[in-house]
Amino acid sequence: MKKKVLIIGAGVSGLASALMLEKIGYAPVIFEKSDGLRNDGGGLTLWSNATDALHSMGLLEEIYQNSKIMSETALTTSSGKTLATIPLEELATKYGTHTVGILRANLHHILASKLKQTEIKIGYKLVNLKETNDEVIARLENGHEEAGDLLVGADGIYSAVRNKLFPNHALRFSGYEAWRGIATYTNQYTKSGFTFEAWGNGMRFGFVPMSNSLVYWYATRKTSENLSKNQISKEQLIHSFREFAEPVPTVIEETKEKDITRKVIYDLKPLQNWSKGRVVLIGDAAHATTPNLGQGACMALEDAVILAQTLEQDNSISQAVKTFEDMRMDRAKLIVNSSWMFGKIAQIENTFLCDVRNMLVKIGSSIKRNSNLNRIIGHKI
Repeated sequence: MKKKVLIIGAGVSGLASALMLEKIGYAPVIFEKSDGLRNDGGGLTLWSNATDALHSMGLLEEIYQNSKIMSETALTTSSGKTLATIPLEELATKYGTHTVGILRANLHHILASKLKQTEIKIGYKLVNLKETNDEVIARLENGHEEAGDLLVGADGIYSAVRNKLFPNHALRFSGYEAWRGIATYTNQYTKSGFTFEAWGNGMRFGFVPMSNSLVYWYATRKTSENLSKNQISKEQLIHSFREFAEPVPTVIEETKEKDITRKVIYDLKPLQNWSKGRVVLIGDAAHATTPNLGQGACMALEDAVILAQTLEQDNSISQAVKTFEDMRMDRAKLIVNSSWMFGKIAQIENTFLCDVRNMLVKIGSSIKRNSNLNRIIGHKI
């Protein structure tokens, strides 16, 4: 009889883990608290470590067909001067897979469309869980209860599963907020697959092609948690970034207001454990990170592959999830902590310190040879 896995959450980590668990002969069931699968959420950068994981899933070519392959990425000043570049085409040759820009909705659709036996139960919100000697039981808000051999908490940064396992861990406020948008826009960057992040004083703007004529962008600004509650219109956002070089103002202008979202940025300070017995956390539920390295979805995809590998290799579920935790913990800490520090540096507000930061980036050793970069995006499953 197939082992049954209860997966809480139908985001990237939940869908990807269900797909991988099907492949090893498990029977996953997904419970999603929302009233449907997400078809929004803007765009994602899937670095080579993520496309390597997708290759392990057998999805690489389909991902390439539904995304934009990146040729190069750069850090620039707000005036458009280049500080550093990463030759992504060269790194794809080195690492074996490309970095791509993809709509989150496209990734969700591809993952969900490959599920053959997994039932996705929409509108099922977890309220409690309990474990016996040989099973774990999820209780949902609508009164439904379901038992399985393993429960996977794939329910994101505000994870209900994590709050049940480790209730004393609060989220950590980054000190800045982000706007995200999708614009129909074409220029030489979208055609060539060039992506950039421009640094100002306490502000940043990122530009990521999703296709030849579609751009995902993000903009950040330092704030306090109280100030972040104030609403800002598209016109005010354009005004805030008016001194950034083109194509920044135009891309914001070309975005419909309904396609712009705003979010205060938090992460999860690294946990000491991700599992208890037959319950394990993956993705943002385990290691929510600030978006500065573009690794949130990438790590979720890695988690899905590694979790399935450990379960396939070990008959004991509780031992397998401990092995998974041991294999993933150090890498997750590296990325969460590196992203946190990157954000602190990138969001510097003082003009003099910004000039010093920019100078150090420009004269520093090549990002191409940066060992941390190799550890992060050159990682192989």
